[in-house]
Amino acid sequence: MRQSAILLIALLLIAGAVACGGSKEEVAAPTASLAPTGSPAASPKAGPEVAPTRTATSTLETTPTQLACTHHVAPDGSDDNPGTTEAPWQTIQHAADTAQPGDIVCVGSGDYSAEGELFFSNSGTADAPITFAAAPGETATVQALTLNPVTSYLELVGFAVQGFPIWGVTLRGDNRHILLSHLDVSGGEAGFRLTEGNSGENPANGPVSDVILEDSVIHDSMYTAVDCTPGPCDRTIFRRLEIYGSGLEAGFGGDGLGLERGQDVLVEDCFIHDNGGDGIDLNSRDFAGNVPGIVVRRNRVARNHLEGIKLWAAGRMENNVVWGQGIAPVALGMHPGTYEVINNTIAYNMYSPDYSERGYAFVAAYPEPDTGSAAIQLTLVNNIFAFNTSPQIGDGPTGLYFGEGVQLTEHHNLYWSREDGEIEAEFVTERDPWFTRAEIADGTWTTITRQGQGDVAADPLFVSGWSEVDLRLQAGSPAVNAGSPDGAPSDDAEGHPRTGTPDIGAYER
Repeated sequence: MRQSAILLIALLLIAGAVACGGSKEEVAAPTASLAPTGSPAASPKAGPEVAPTRTATSTLETTPTQLACTHHVAPDGSDDNPGTTEAPWQTIQHAADTAQPGDIVCVGSGDYSAEGELFFSNSGTADAPITFAAAPGETATVQALTLNPVTSYLELVGFAVQGFPIWGVTLRGDNRHILLSHLDVSGGEAGFRLTEGNSGENPANGPVSDVILEDSVIHDSMYTAVDCTPGPCDRTIFRRLEIYGSGLEAGFGGDGLGLERGQDVLVEDCFIHDNGGDGIDLNSRDFAGNVPGIVVRRNRVARNHLEGIKLWAAGRMENNVVWGQGIAPVALGMHPGTYEVINNTIAYNMYSPDYSERGYAFVAAYPEPDTGSAAIQLTLVNNIFAFNTSPQIGDGPTGLYFGEGVQLTEHHNLYWSREDGEIEAEFVTERDPWFTRAEIADGTWTTITRQGQGDVAADPLFVSGWSEVDLRLQAGSPAVNAGSPDGAPSDDAEGHPRTGTPDIGAYER
């Protein structure tokens, strides 16, 4: 079997992950550069796994010395040439129309935007995908990349995509086993559109599945940067992405990563920041709920103008660091399902005077006008909720909200946002549903709800607060060695092992 081109990218483009590393939680100035800031995150050792069925699995752990190109494209070539190193083709479109299963097309440095939108119709096979990649050490700029319906087993690697008016990379439908890697996509209405059709309707040309989008930068889209509307996008992986600058004028239409429908979805090790809408928004149109295989882990979600992470129809979120959102940093349970929220740090949200509104720090099963509060199972363990929100951002709730439909398993969390209202639990009917910080500390919350074992009501002692935010723990933090090992991931947000009694929050000191 031939060597998959994605294993060659460490040599071609970068030696590590795109903007998902670093040692501080402060948001650096946005950058479209694909230069490395650290090595790829360690593979998880525990927790749910999503495993798309594809043969070309990206690892970046292998650094080959050369790319086994079967064809070549260069600006000074000719489509009448045989496509060799000495006599390359001139256009990527000609290569796309010619390539057969197993081919690796290497594209030399140059601006190919004059070709306009490029269309891919030829498919590879499970044992021999078709690969289009920027040649080693070279930069190839294109206007737009579109996979026609049914095109499958295709890899697109290493291109700069810019100057498109609507969508930069489009999957038109019924596409399977697609790898999109090391792309720099900027501008337009959306960087990636993964299905065609209107919101809430069936996709025009069918769903997509087994898609990996990784190690890429997507920025400055008019609306949602990575958009699966209407879906479904099943068995999809989004990892080691930097997404920023989308939807700054679009409000609720301009998320970083939005997927309306799909099961077995993994979002991990991404840096999603400074977008006009939400950071991560999954399964809003899966109204029946109970969607299997939704996992959101080890992401940094920062300074998005609306919400940070939204899980509508089930899922697990672990080891995420969520700060600086404009409104509720985490919202889940709008549709029925099972939700697990383990070892996350959610702090310093609703702080920016430029776009923030005072609201809840965490919302579960908030009642909808037509359906009320959804029936959900929620496990909430080892999380930090602190400094949500700034005293300068109006009045109102800053604690956690649990709707009437919540069946809760809650313990070993740290609360430090609003002294007179850390938790509002609407399923509590025998008294006021608000619980103060003192009532968490003195056991009142535990006595009434039979929850809260191991909860902490104290300043977590972060390394630094707003606006130079670093949510790691200082020595002497009450969160250190105060968590529960039950269900805790074996690594923290940076891949450091959790041994013995884990810390509360995303970072293990």
